Amino acid sequence: MADKTLGRLTRLLGIVHYLENHGATPFDELADQFGVSERQIRADVELLWVSGLPGHQFDDLIDFDGYLFDQGIADLTNSQGVSQVSFSPREAAALIGALSALSATGAAPAAAASVLEKLRGAVDGVGVEVAGGSAVAPGVRETLEDGIRSGTAVRLDYVDAQDHRTERTIEPHRLVVIDGAAYIECWCRRAGDHRTLRVDRIATATPTDSPVGHAPVDGHGFSLAQRYEATVTLGRAARWAVEDLPGVRIEAADDDAVVATFGVANPAWTAGRLLAIAPHLRAVEPAELRAELAQRARAVRAAQGD
Repeated sequence: MADKTLGRLTRLLGIVHYLENHGATPFDELADQFGVSERQIRADVELLWVSGLPGHQFDDLIDFDGYLFDQGIADLTNSQGVSQVSFSPREAAALIGALSALSATGAAPAAAASVLEKLRGAVDGVGVEVAGGSAVAPGVRETLEDGIRSGTAVRLDYVDAQDHRTERTIEPHRLVVIDGAAYIECWCRRAGDHRTLRVDRIATATPTDSPVGHAPVDGHGFSLAQRYEATVTLGRAARWAVEDLPGVRIEAADDDAVVATFGVANPAWTAGRLLAIAPHLRAVEPAELRAELAQRARAVRAAQGD
């Protein structure tokens, strides 16, 4: 089978990194390490030998010990820094900001904190402000993750979007991130149905010994399974609200309106997005989405005392 470009490039960089960390290494050992033949390793080293920095002068090239090469041993004598990744201040700030934002949602893996600390240490003096999002209460994410791993229910003190505080017991299934906010997919015993709850609205989370009794809503997570296709006619001024929806198709209806067609995976979230541009909506199909939109609108009016 022909060697794919991406696969070979990955292996070439891996060889440089391996040799920097392990020193002179026989071709047969490298072949076992990277799952290719010794002949391929020899060809890879020969290619690396004529690669390097722009300019392509003698001192710009990756270099190996020629004597050991003839003995079937790869000994890197000058890597030209190929295995070292460096960032400009702007690149570092962007990476730190993105990782900080993910960590703030409460859905980042535990290793993220260590990576973030190392990045900040490597670019000391670069300031990053992370906008948006509410802080996740201490211990909430860890308790949810423990419940997912152990297959046990978690008791929550939850505050919904209308500031109504409820106590509920959930069977946690998955932590997901949508539009920069972390959600827990679960079966809510209080509602008797599947729910997706924002992690930053969980005030406290307490583990229980009660086993999970309901399977996840589907095999891919609620955010990936399309429930139905929606068609929305809206004023051009509100086009921004639908342009970033996955798979959306937008066509002109007339001089003042457009028609957007898109798949709906989470009706509640979609209704919330449309509610933000309610004055610009002209038609919403199907009826299920109209009903969800009306329900959200009534909740907002009730919260405002209308």
